[in-house]
Amino acid sequence: MSEKTLGDNPYNAVHQLTKTLEFLSHVDKYIGDAQKINNAKIEEMWKIIKADREKHANLLKEFLLTEMKENRF
Repeated sequence: MSEKTLGDNPYNAVHQLTKTLEFLSHVDKYIGDAQKINNAKIEEMWKIIKADREKHANLLKEFLLTEMKENRF
């Protein structure tokens, strides 16, 4: 039985999605830490980064879904 290996692009997308989701699982703590010291500038910075990473995660998910639907995964 022959095993099919994951191509470079899907592998890279899965790897990066994992890293991005890991960051997103922690970022609310960073926002909370900024709120604790009443630093709106740092809080806003983390919120901007969070929004960007959420967009990146969605792009990666869409790519992977397309790859799976077109049987290239």
